[in-house]
Amino acid sequence: MKKIVLVIIIIGLLPIITQSQSFAKYENMKDVDAMVMTSKMFKMLAKVDLSEDNPEAREYLKLIENLEEIKMFTSTTASVRSEMKKDVESYLNSNSLEQLMRVNEDGKNIRFYSKGGKNDNYVSELFMFMEGEKEGELISVILSITGEIDLSQLSRLTSDLKIPGAEELKKVENKS
Repeated sequence: MKKIVLVIIIIGLLPIITQSQSFAKYENMKDVDAMVMTSKMFKMLAKVDLSEDNPEAREYLKLIENLEEIKMFTSTTASVRSEMKKDVESYLNSNSLEQLMRVNEDGKNIRFYSKGGKNDNYVSELFMFMEGEKEGELISVILSITGEIDLSQLSRLTSDLKIPGAEELKKVENKS
């Protein structure tokens, strides 16, 4: 009986483990630019001593303090872009993410998805996949931000990090 329960648990966790690994593989690929920031980095940034008279900076620190991880993978190589698209479709099919919006402009097709958070203004994951052109070159971008994410502050963070699709995130904020 214990073996049956263990097998059921493993089968239930397999999609989560597999999807996590499917994006992790991009971290060390030659033709992929990867950026991964962890909760440890956010907690370190949150300890930066700012004066009390700067509420904007305090709000910004509050946002990053509640983040768990930001992963961004970009590639201009056709075979990698194709693999990214396949992995994204698989990830979206096996996770409970809701589509927030689609944007198709300026040669870019951008889709935003989210996983619910503590209330309507927060999400526990914001996921973006972009296919298109940047500076005359075909590009694909996978972005995953996890943690307690305040949608009203998110575009500010992504703009500061120079993440493709940051401008479109302002539209997500307005829909929340």
